[in-house]
Amino acid sequence: MSVAPPTPQQTGATAQLVGFVCHRDHRAEPAPRAALRGLVVDTVGVAVAGLTTPAAVLVRDWVEDQSPSGASAPDGTAAVWGTAGRLGPADAALVNGTAAHALDWDDAAPSMAMHPATVLLPTLFALAARRPVTGAGLVAAYSVGSAVFRAVSEVLPHAVHYGRGWHNTSTTGRLAATAAACRLLGLDTGATAHALGIAASQAAGSLANFGTMTKPMHAGLASRDAVMAVGLATRGFTAHPAQLEARGGFLDLFGDHDPGRTALLGERLEHWVTGWTDDYALKAYPSCFATQRAIDAGISLREELGADPGRIARVEVTLEHGGTRPLRDTGPGNGLEAKFSLEYTLAVALLTGDVRLADFTDEALRRPGVAELMARIELAERPPAAESGHTVVRLHTDDGRVLVRDVHHSRGDSHRPLSRAELAAKFHQCVGHGPAARSWFEALHAVPDADDPRDLQALLAGPPARD
Repeated sequence: MSVAPPTPQQTGATAQLVGFVCHRDHRAEPAPRAALRGLVVDTVGVAVAGLTTPAAVLVRDWVEDQSPSGASAPDGTAAVWGTAGRLGPADAALVNGTAAHALDWDDAAPSMAMHPATVLLPTLFALAARRPVTGAGLVAAYSVGSAVFRAVSEVLPHAVHYGRGWHNTSTTGRLAATAAACRLLGLDTGATAHALGIAASQAAGSLANFGTMTKPMHAGLASRDAVMAVGLATRGFTAHPAQLEARGGFLDLFGDHDPGRTALLGERLEHWVTGWTDDYALKAYPSCFATQRAIDAGISLREELGADPGRIARVEVTLEHGGTRPLRDTGPGNGLEAKFSLEYTLAVALLTGDVRLADFTDEALRRPGVAELMARIELAERPPAAESGHTVVRLHTDDGRVLVRDVHHSRGDSHRPLSRAELAAKFHQCVGHGPAARSWFEALHAVPDADDPRDLQALLAGPPARD
């Protein structure tokens, strides 16, 4: 007697994921291709700027210390972006991923806490050193990773996972980057299942490390481990073939495993494979995404109120439920911690009308008026059932007026995108100015459009970082 194939509701989470990665016809559709143009430029740019941060410098120094002294770079090594340096693919993914996240100026997903491009692109570009890729192949792999990132986060669910203190970019990010890598390399279903199982056992990353060098390293480790997982799986290394839903597997360990919710994984993957293009943001300001809407509100309020902070009696900021989770609950002690202080970033926006890289130094924290204004800012969250996805800032003046800004989409959100000129301005702030830098911007912007397979390493090395 023949047996009917399992329905999607009967298929385990890992099998749904594997089928999506290996069998779906992932075409490079216009919206993902257009979105990826900006993400490539943005991610490479912030990584080049991030290479000079202590976190990236120390990680790169450690990686290079592990290499044989005087060893020349063999074929197949991957670029350290914006430099002449080359490393093995896994090491390059670690360094570039750490650098891309080091300034907290990289991309974000407004629907849930994650930084997809800062994990996916270091992985995919490192693997392109061993297997030349087309623009269409890169777009398809990136879309697979973006869908896996969001759909698995929903199944956990994200609120439980993040609420326990897990850094989703680092944990679910390993699965997403591994799925994207499997798609890029064309792995079969068996190798893909094992690669996902390997990556699941590597997952880690604590929110307690926000505001330290370890936080950006989470992204680099996720990228490195994805490269390692696919490399081992293609050599026959094994893992539990149903790791996600197995007892003691990823969903058990990192979420609240609900078979009914898990049964919808395939449906959510199909939604997000193109839906991610309505759920990404390029940050206009170099700080935690949870601060971005409030900064926009502060800049707008300053334009209405004027430049006299003495007129501000107090400021009330209301975020969505859970919106304060990635933020500091004590005052920042240094420039790195300040990136996770909404009180600090909003105070700077109200005082200066902008938030820039120079605002995140230890000296900037001590500027006159900053601490005084921070003390007048109060944070609160809306109840769980209230509308999510927006920030309300109420500024009370000394003469009794109340000025209100309700920001749903931060500047740089896919619903309020940066113009090409604004994207270029951010890129040049990161990598420098001049004809060579402008040509590099154009070449990186065109990567998703390449028809012929290519090794991207010479392009990623770029011109001199400062020309």
